[in-house]
Amino acid sequence: MDQKNFQKEKKAHWISYDLRDKDEEVKEMQKAEFFTSPDPLIARIKSGEFDRKSFLKLMGAGVAMTSLNCIRKPVEKIVPYVDLNKTDENAQYDFVKHGHSYYYASVYAGTGILVKARDGRPLKLEGNPEHPVSQGALGAAGQASIFDLYDPDRSQNPALIEGGIPVNSDWSAVDAKVKAALAANKGKTVVVTKPLDSPSTKSVIGDFLRTVGGGKHYEISLTSAEEIVSKGQAASYGKALVPNYHFDLANVILSIDCDFMGNWLSGEEHQKDFSKRRNLRNGAQDVNLYIAAESVPTMSGSNAELRLPIRPGDQTKLALAIAAALGELGANTKDALNGATVASLSSELGVSEENIRKTAKALWSNKGKSLVVAGSLAATTKDAVDLQILVNLLNSVLENDGKTVDHSNPKKEGAADYSGNLKSLAAELKTTKVGVLFVNDVNLVYQAGEEWKNLLHQAALVVSLSDRPDETALASNVLATTTHFLESWGDAEVTKGIFSIQQPAIRPLFNSRSFEDSLIAFAGGSLGGETSFYEYVKNSWVKKLGSKQKWEELLRVGTTVRASERKKTTGPSRNFNRSALKKIGASTPGLKLALYETTAIGDGRAANNAQLQELPDPVTKLTWDNCILLSPALAKEKGISSNDVLILKTGNQSIELPAQIQPGMHKDSIGIAVGYGRTSAGAVGTGVGKNAYVLSEGGVYSGIAVTSLEKTGKKYKLATTQHHHMLSPGFNYPDRPLVQSASIEEYRKNPAAGKAPSEIPKILKDGKLVDAVGANPTYPYPGYKWGMSIDLSACTGCGSCVIACQVENNVPVVGRDEVRVGREMHWLRIDRYYIGNPDEPETLQVAHQPMLCQHCDNAPCETVCPVLATVHSSEGINDMVYNRCVGTRYCSNNCPYKVRRFNWMQHWYNGAEGSKAPRYLGLNPEVAVRGRGVMEKCNFCSHKIAEAKIAAKNEGRVLKDGEVKTACQQSCAADAISFGNTNDKTSEVAKLSSGPRSYRVLEYLNVGPQVAYLTRVRSSI
Repeated sequence: MDQKNFQKEKKAHWISYDLRDKDEEVKEMQKAEFFTSPDPLIARIKSGEFDRKSFLKLMGAGVAMTSLNCIRKPVEKIVPYVDLNKTDENAQYDFVKHGHSYYYASVYAGTGILVKARDGRPLKLEGNPEHPVSQGALGAAGQASIFDLYDPDRSQNPALIEGGIPVNSDWSAVDAKVKAALAANKGKTVVVTKPLDSPSTKSVIGDFLRTVGGGKHYEISLTSAEEIVSKGQAASYGKALVPNYHFDLANVILSIDCDFMGNWLSGEEHQKDFSKRRNLRNGAQDVNLYIAAESVPTMSGSNAELRLPIRPGDQTKLALAIAAALGELGANTKDALNGATVASLSSELGVSEENIRKTAKALWSNKGKSLVVAGSLAATTKDAVDLQILVNLLNSVLENDGKTVDHSNPKKEGAADYSGNLKSLAAELKTTKVGVLFVNDVNLVYQAGEEWKNLLHQAALVVSLSDRPDETALASNVLATTTHFLESWGDAEVTKGIFSIQQPAIRPLFNSRSFEDSLIAFAGGSLGGETSFYEYVKNSWVKKLGSKQKWEELLRVGTTVRASERKKTTGPSRNFNRSALKKIGASTPGLKLALYETTAIGDGRAANNAQLQELPDPVTKLTWDNCILLSPALAKEKGISSNDVLILKTGNQSIELPAQIQPGMHKDSIGIAVGYGRTSAGAVGTGVGKNAYVLSEGGVYSGIAVTSLEKTGKKYKLATTQHHHMLSPGFNYPDRPLVQSASIEEYRKNPAAGKAPSEIPKILKDGKLVDAVGANPTYPYPGYKWGMSIDLSACTGCGSCVIACQVENNVPVVGRDEVRVGREMHWLRIDRYYIGNPDEPETLQVAHQPMLCQHCDNAPCETVCPVLATVHSSEGINDMVYNRCVGTRYCSNNCPYKVRRFNWMQHWYNGAEGSKAPRYLGLNPEVAVRGRGVMEKCNFCSHKIAEAKIAAKNEGRVLKDGEVKTACQQSCAADAISFGNTNDKTSEVAKLSSGPRSYRVLEYLNVGPQVAYLTRVRSSI
């Protein structure tokens, strides 16, 4: 789309395909203060006529724990991140102050984190700014993982599985049973784990297998991108490794079905680096250009300037087309083409020649400063390795190898053959070569198919090391209950040479053991002379570091290399092995299916996490279910509407799911998310959606031929938030865009480009014309005045801010049925808008806009509250006094931003699901818990402001800029949110809020919003 003429041509952003051409319906929804679903199906669900499970009200809690006596203190010495400021290794550390927060450094899925704890219980996870990988970021899944610790559906004891039913046991009985089986099956032990990045865990497994007479260790993952990347690198350069991809060094990026800011390799790191190149707040005059070729729209792809919709299975063809276009510009790609041309490939792909050549030209003009990546589950076709080889060719001819593709400091070295390990395990089970099989954190029965129930029974004894009786555990003989990562010791090498320590923040809540401690117990009580994994990790690192003091310093910092110490260096380019190139066959016509992972639920491990189930997907805005995604063109051809239940058939399998029309998809593309359809996840995740893993074909997840797609005649109302809380800019909609955009060329000429003309009248003050609003405030705000700035150029729409706000402020989830009628409780939402023509998917762009309480100076909600429950503070915050609120909802009726939430249910009290132990232990004691009949909303994390002000007052000083960070700001990997005292004209937020790119949404209403948005600036192609 031509952004330059966007405002001039009055091309409005549109929020939903289903409502795009229904102007009258949209106006009515914009005018409506409270969203009510127009679908009569809701009434049928409520009455029970429609046979769907009603979901429990989740994740609430009763009264926060006030006694320390019910929390068991950790036995081992764990060292907090902030409070360890002594150097004497013999000193006594008294860092726990009752009623005060303290922090531990740890690691989550390779991401360095800080664990905020109080009075013995972890409350919040935050990114560790000292960690070179996370750089202070933590995504939505990491933020929500704190609730997995307090999940009441975790197994509370080890169990023996009898007829598929777990029977509680004790560790002595479990250990005796496993030891007897090990003694009777020497040399036939097999340990199955997910891909490991912990050197200590690998060492324990090796010691264990040697102790019990030998055996094998198989790392298995059905969705990991590492295997395909390393195989492609081995074929291309002769050495298997996973490079580091430096998105911050790339002027132009091409991704081919690669959600690199989501679940691909190192999402938070990539998002952090990508957003550095969209930060115009530091005086930069340029932003990166991002082109995404996708079969299913992703969160990463929603940030692209140019999207190339492709059919599943055509990913390799797209890479070949780019190679052909680069060949026209002088690149040496002829031996890869086998006579194919841009014209022939364009026709086969259904992608315009113009856009293919534009992409190639942008890459070629930035040789050495561009980057091509491919991967993710949706790119796991039969040609997945060939796709990686072609990507390596493109990076080689573009001179990116050794620069933006860092092979000298790789993430991992060595070949990964996870799919081969799965086949080997199946073959050994069929030939009864397995004695005792240990399965840790790999759900074979759910992901690999029901036939694994029978395969597992071929082993003499199957021990599932899991935190719950999942599908694989129920097909095992023994459930050796494992701890949560916040209850466990460990270490990780997420990038070669960068080590992180995982330390527990609480003693195990239940009668559980870590995977490693169970192996030590099964081996007879010691391995390598150590009787616990804590001793194993500690002694190993004391030996490596040379002293106990350095070990404690490592615990304090959390990593061996700090963010400030990590240097990104360029290395020599490698010689690409052209003999690895293979001829790519012709595409077959017809509908093709791509399975994909969502950023929230992933491969299904997070299915029982209510916060993630209710987090709206960044692109589809879907919660609580998976569905069949299809393009508007295909829907029109087949007469399909969103919520129609379809039956999709492939060669050997079928699945029945509701449809959702998704703009931006290729006409012959269909997408279904995996991770749903769990049968034994817990009260939250069991029965949510359908299991799409059954549609995979021998490890192929994309390019699967669809033999039929038919309507069943049934309807199923998907719980999407697309149409909820729609803002009304007024009758002249195009003149008041909610998201204001400009091209980088326009920005260079005029930093205020793209802003709609202000409708605020000017008055003369001190000899200057100034805005009438705010020129003579009714209250002078002599001290602090808090405000926020949100950079729309940087925001990626990932949703981590939504979850961070939910965790910090005890915001409940409400369940699928309540979301259907617009009753989700999120204080912060991300509005997603499309730009372009849905009938021309290559023209589409996506804009994300976080929307929260604007803390208006002239707040219309305050004047209508009959009981003064919502009032303006002396520091400019629109406060809520919850114990005054009587629930008239007048304030919500008067809020033009539709950001106030009403409690319809007792999510926290009277036996509600959220009040079950130990769920309530995860509540933040600094924030009031709200009950039914009360309005609530964002308060700029006023408890954090108060805490920081008290600390500053005790030290006899004023707050420094940046000292207070809201939960949403702290979690934002894109650094899109700034917060602070706008009275301090030297503060970052004051400068940004008064800068040329700053504007206020619906400012013309004269409400004086204190949240400033910075215009969305994009590259042109």
